[in-house]
Amino acid sequence: MKNSSKHETLRGWFQLTRLPHLFTVPGDPLIGFLIAGGMMQEGRGYFPIAAVCFISFAMSLFGIVTNDLADIQIDMTQHPDRPLPRGVISPRAASYTAQLCFLAAVVPALCLGWRFTFVTLVALISIYTYNFYVKYRPKRMSTMMAVMRDLTFGLGILIVPGISFPRILLLVLYGVGLFLYYCGLNEITRSETPSKIVLPGGGKMLAGACCCAIVPLVFVIKLLRDSTALMPVVFGLLAILMCAVYLLIALWVYQVSRTGASPARVQRSVHVSFRAALLVQAAAAASCGLVVLPVILLLCLAGSALAEKYS
Repeated sequence: MKNSSKHETLRGWFQLTRLPHLFTVPGDPLIGFLIAGGMMQEGRGYFPIAAVCFISFAMSLFGIVTNDLADIQIDMTQHPDRPLPRGVISPRAASYTAQLCFLAAVVPALCLGWRFTFVTLVALISIYTYNFYVKYRPKRMSTMMAVMRDLTFGLGILIVPGISFPRILLLVLYGVGLFLYYCGLNEITRSETPSKIVLPGGGKMLAGACCCAIVPLVFVIKLLRDSTALMPVVFGLLAILMCAVYLLIALWVYQVSRTGASPARVQRSVHVSFRAALLVQAAAAASCGLVVLPVILLLCLAGSALAEKYS
């Protein structure tokens, strides 16, 4: 009985923290760092990029936990299976966790400098405001969620000084794509409870996916143009393959949103889409000629899928 209680508590924490979602978070600052040209600059060490990945992770966890704290009364009737309403985790423990995540985000930002601190505080305050004040205003909901992803994307960009103009254009393109992608997905998610309806957001999500996929494809062209060796060709082909899979998944979700589907199918398609973002990030890393980073991102994708199956 005691082991069963511990297992239920652990499973409750996995559910509260949305463990599958957390695997997708550090990729946003990583891709910002890569597109800005961070890997081309020497002497900066690994601390800044590791720190911003940790900050984005802590911010996301802060948002997830405060979301459930804000919704506890509503979840009592609408989602009694959530960890807080069913009593597996106490509101006090969740509140302490949120406070710890706040500090875990701010402290590394202070170490990096005032720009990182400013962006981190803006993001944390926006998350809190969204969860407790504007969440149920539909037009603001999707926008706020997408802005959060762009802010974590921006943390990676801040590490790199003196960004060239062509890379600025690619950063803008990817940032717009990231915004549209998550804005569209959140619109679909917001409407997933009705059955057999045409859901909004599918076209926006697909447009965002296309914008994001253009960036690694541009890097592939540059990679193949600048080198005739075998390995760059292999990396380029892998990047193209991952972009193709990413776009096919986006097209599938678009079809689901347009044809109408059961809530379970809509939810499944949205979960797959959140993980699919790791594919375009891995493609961007591969198109930069990197070996380890694409593997790490693909392992995060696998970890997210396994975590969802468990929790």
